[in-house]
Amino acid sequence: MNSMTERRKIVFIVNPNSGTVNKSNWIALASKLLVNEFDLEFKYATSYIRVGELARYAVKDGVHCVVAVGGDGTVNEIANVLRHTETALAILPLGSGNGLARDLRISTLLPFKALEAIRRQKSLLIDYGTVNDVPFFCTCGIGLDALVSNLFAESKRRGFLSYTAIAIREYFRCTPIDCTLTYDGQTHKKQAVIINCANIRQFGYNAYIAPQADFQDGLMNVTILKPFGLLMAVHLAWKLFTKTIDTSRYAETFTCRELRVEMPSETYFHYDGEPTSMPSVIDIKIIPRGLRVIVP
Repeated sequence: MNSMTERRKIVFIVNPNSGTVNKSNWIALASKLLVNEFDLEFKYATSYIRVGELARYAVKDGVHCVVAVGGDGTVNEIANVLRHTETALAILPLGSGNGLARDLRISTLLPFKALEAIRRQKSLLIDYGTVNDVPFFCTCGIGLDALVSNLFAESKRRGFLSYTAIAIREYFRCTPIDCTLTYDGQTHKKQAVIINCANIRQFGYNAYIAPQADFQDGLMNVTILKPFGLLMAVHLAWKLFTKTIDTSRYAETFTCRELRVEMPSETYFHYDGEPTSMPSVIDIKIIPRGLRVIVP
């Protein structure tokens, strides 16, 4: 067999609009580092619909690995297509939050390390979640974080500072949500500022909403933040960034495989930071080890 026929193909799907980083230099470096070992193809898409289409073409062509070049939205669209296929997901994290990349220990400060991981092609299978059959890979939830995600998506400014400014402003406007949660055969009434279901430990930006989450244990980690005052908001923010939010008396945490949430109509909801509308009853599930990812 000719050695060229044995070369594995890697498709890079680049979203030039995600995040604040210029991606052209990293694409050039990727080509330089990988061209001798792999057949490379670079595709560009400025909409999530087009990102998904390109990923489907790659799977149909039997591509060994698809690299998401962008942020969490780009990663989510590609991962959605690659579920339960032989094609692995790799991430070149050049977006804003980079939640899944950070939890997989893919460097967001030194992207050339992500390229080295792609070159080595070490992979593992991780869980993902669904909410009313819509897949998510990081977190989903209702309340303040969903509202902030919605406003952040509409903002022209990207990055951590913009996200933080919106979060602080909306904190003073938010009201607690009355919800009913059903899991493990029991029903509980809750009043919460945030109800977050996590497959990984963080939102992104190294803000750890579920410090004990494990993307291979077949469980979702649920964090409920109860109503809190202004001074406690500062304290809770510190706990988010020090991986101790689950120790706060304002936080309730538990794990489960399936969760039903009944909430008021028109409650803000997000999955992987992407705002979306949902009915007043939602069913959230964890699907064990359904996505192959490239890791350092």
